[in-house]
This record gives sequence, structure tokens and C-alpha cells, in this order.
Amino acid sequence: MFKLKPRSARRGTAIVAGAAALALTLIGCSGGGSTEPIPERDLGTPVAGEVKAGAFDGTTLTFAGSGGIFQDGQTEALWNPFAEASGATFNQDAFDAGKLKAMVDAGNVSWDIVNTTQFDTARGCGTLFEEYDYSQIDVSKIPEGTITDKCMVPQIMYGLVVAYNTDEFGDNPPTSAADFFDTKKFPGKRTVSQSTYVDPQTVEFALAAQGKDVANLSPDDIEGAFDLYKGLGDDVIGWTTGAQAQQQLESGEAVMGLVWSGRGYGAAAAGAPVAPMWDEWMIMVDSNGIPKGVKDKQAAFAAVNYSIGAEQQAKMTELTSYGGVNVDSKPKLDETLSTWMTTEHLDTGIAPNVDFWVENYDALSAAWAGWATGS
Repeated sequence: MFKLKPRSARRGTAIVAGAAALALTLIGCSGGGSTEPIPERDLGTPVAGEVKAGAFDGTTLTFAGSGGIFQDGQTEALWNPFAEASGATFNQDAFDAGKLKAMVDAGNVSWDIVNTTQFDTARGCGTLFEEYDYSQIDVSKIPEGTITDKCMVPQIMYGLVVAYNTDEFGDNPPTSAADFFDTKKFPGKRTVSQSTYVDPQTVEFALAAQGKDVANLSPDDIEGAFDLYKGLGDDVIGWTTGAQAQQQLESGEAVMGLVWSGRGYGAAAAGAPVAPMWDEWMIMVDSNGIPKGVKDKQAAFAAVNYSIGAEQQAKMTELTSYGGVNVDSKPKLDETLSTWMTTEHLDTGIAPNVDFWVENYDALSAAWAGWATGS
């Protein structure tokens, strides 16, 4: 489980190390494409949500994100305000894992910050992603347990949750992962991810339904999880995009779905009779990753530090429906969004076993490929 309390010890370290970083040193090429080395700026002690006015005049940064209203919300709540305050120019691009690897392999990285998952930064830490210098980031308000490798700062908190049709089950709703697989007690179609993206939480959900402790997994457990999904037979249908999952809930094609919380909220906001099950839901955290070989790490760190301020995180939540990563963030939520806000239900969420999935990624990937293709 995550513990929502400030990281006081880490904050103390940040203050000391931040003060020690005042000396000017050469750190590489400028973010604006110049080949001239640039001096490290004196930014003082980092405070989340703040940046020294004009500190990055003439610097260009590029964020590669997931697109859609999520990236639009990030741009409005996080990156444009940083640009206005710091003097930087902030560009937007679409993230692609293959393009990131090609950039890093070629030694020609044009992205400064990317939105990816905690599994990907953990797997690529030191090879595809730079390690963070946490003396330059104020993580004192980040929920404990959400920094899961040295190459990530949390971007958002969301979840893989069961969304169920209240017209079908409003008087007798599902209350456990096992209920999702009980088609006698809860008849009807279920929708589950069969996208090409390998999703450990989908596997962990099935293991939880089998009574497994996800903190203590064995590679032999992986196939068993997929056997449980396959056992649903004709009652399971797949989604390959979040939009498809939402549509299946809205149309009533699926009476239950294991979906991203934002998509469940989207269906409810569109008027569908859909509610979340907060028992045994799976916690998800996206990472702010810094590509290996980024031209101006200090500028990238400063932008990430700004993005995790309470005010910035609150606005992002209001614009995107995804939970913020600052414990002091107080977004203004309407009744529907309040119902779907994962950060209000962390006590019943299951945190992923990141180390296990990094170590056993090849076995997971092979099993997932068979599941996604129906073989």
C-alpha cells in the first residue's frame, strides 16, 4: 500500500545538496540546439511548483506525451506556466518508445521529458533514461512509495479498476477481484485489455482474484493469471485502446470492465450507468522520464520540479481527471469526478510489484503476446 505522507527525510537531503550545487559547472550543450556548452544556473533550493523568473531564457524544451486531452491538460497546467515563468520555450511531441530508443542509440536526443510508466523507467534506467539528481527536485510532497526507481519522478496516479453497470448490479455490486471472474453471480460480458502494451497490473488483478499476494510472486504464477481470463470463455471481450473500453461500457456491450480509471470516469461523465469498485483495485503511476543523453538536464529537472507543485497538480487533475502526485493538491472536483478519484481510495489499492516485473519482463511479455493475439 502507498502511505500518503510527506518525504521529510528526502526533503532534508534536497536542501543540503541543492545549496551545494550553486557553483557554476559546464554540463553540456544547450537545449536550443547550440553546440556551445552552457553553465549550470544558480536556482537556489528547489521548491516544488516554483522556478526562478527568467532562469531559462533562450532555452528550448520538448515534452513527449500520450496525446489527447491528457497531454492537452498537462500542457495547460504544467508546461506552459513553466515556460511563462522561466522564459523557456516548451514544445510538444508524441511519445513513441521506438523513437526514444533510436534517439538514444544515435546520440541525438531531441526530447527533454517523456511521459512513460514506472515499469519502463525502471527497465531502462541508466540506458534509456537519465538518473535523477534529487537534490534538484523537491519531492517532499510526493506520496511515499511512488518513486520506484532512480530514473523517475511520478507524473500522475491512476488505477486499473473494475467499472460495473449499476443498472445490472446496483443492488448487489461486485466487491472483490474474484467477483469479476464469477459469471454465475454476476452474469454478462467483461472487457479486459488485449492491447499490445504489456500491462503487469492486469496480470496482478487476476492473481489477486486467485488469492495471491502480489508482493510475493513466482514466474510460475504468470500463466495461471492468463488461464483465469481465458476461463471466462465467451464472456470476455477485449479492448485495445482506452477509448474502446469506454465505448464498450457506454453502449452496455460490457456489464463490467477492467479499465483505466479515467476511462471509467469518461463513461460515467457521458451518462452511462457505470460505477467503480474500490475493493482490490490496482494502483498505477506514470513516470516523468528524462531521456539518456538529454542536452540540458538542469532545465529538464527544473521543469519536472515545477510540474509537481500543488497548484499545478490540482489544475492538471481538473483538466484531465487523473490524480495528482502532490499530497497538498486540492483540485475542485464535481460529484462524478469525486466518485472516480483514485487518490481518495489508496487504502484499498494494490501497489504493483515493480521489481518482480522488471526481472521477469521477458516471461510476462511472451505470455501477454499470446493473450493479446488470442493464441
